[in-house]
Amino acid sequence: MTVTPAAPLLGVCQWFHYEDYQGVRDAVQTMRRLGVRHLRTGVSWADFHRPAGRQWYDWQMEQLAEFEVLLSVWHTPPSIAEGSKCAGPPRRLEEYGEFIGYLIELYGERFSHFELWNEPNNRLKWDFRNFDPDWSKFGRMIRIAGKAAHDGGKPTVLGGMVPVDHHWLELVESHGALEHIDVVAIHGFPEMWWHDQPNWDWFQRWDGWAEKIDYITQSTDKPIWITETGLATWDMPRQRTGRYELQARMLREAAEAPAERVYWYSLIDLDPDREAIEGFHVDENEYHLGLVTHDLREKPAWSTMKELLETADADESGEGCIRRPSRKRPLGA
Repeated sequence: MTVTPAAPLLGVCQWFHYEDYQGVRDAVQTMRRLGVRHLRTGVSWADFHRPAGRQWYDWQMEQLAEFEVLLSVWHTPPSIAEGSKCAGPPRRLEEYGEFIGYLIELYGERFSHFELWNEPNNRLKWDFRNFDPDWSKFGRMIRIAGKAAHDGGKPTVLGGMVPVDHHWLELVESHGALEHIDVVAIHGFPEMWWHDQPNWDWFQRWDGWAEKIDYITQSTDKPIWITETGLATWDMPRQRTGRYELQARMLREAAEAPAERVYWYSLIDLDPDREAIEGFHVDENEYHLGLVTHDLREKPAWSTMKELLETADADESGEGCIRRPSRKRPLGA
């Protein structure tokens, strides 16, 4: 039985668009002000294959050197993917593991763990319906990549599943996916669902974090990390921003989950001029998940995260917290 700490280690998740230099600078400054030390971000395998991809990621990883980085690696380069799409398996499954080994050579001192893929049981991230209906390709690919990571001295996290499904976990394990996996990741977005709108989670399956983690630990004895959870400050019925206090409350609930780590999604709202993975403003919630707005105004959940991090620091040191003044006017104040 895995022993879970009384409170999880807290971090944030932030994705960076290709060559978004200012976005990285803003994130670094924001994390410093917030006092967060743990970051989940990614290397897009597809973007790395662009003409200037190597130079972009050299720069990104250098800028993030002061943080402990959980590095999520996904997006198959279309030129080597089945169906010529980023969600398709590589035609030669070993190439993913080879890329993992190459990233260790390049950036091994810049990150602590690999997260192998992201939301694989979401067909937008891994097109299992068209290319891998029995999940054998995914299982083999992750087994090879996990071994490459371990050979390079890096612990591994299985890309966060959503929905949390023990049948799926057992299926990919039957194909060898967990052979070189140290941690199983899950995602969940409580209060991010509507009967007549795109769903982020299944409301009828949500009974709290403890239930969700207990459910999945029935199928694995590996540690569980929540590598993505959050709540958008977008009021769907009113079609405007709102739900600020609910976001702060969901953050507190996530910080009490019986998991070893929790990464809040996200640090900074998606710029309204950028495209989300599902398209440009297809789901407005994608643009309002940050602790701060895209122009860096703090939401109430910013103060909640700051308090939680300072409390954790004080618990580790045995000393009282020193409250640092906010440098920006909180949103909604």
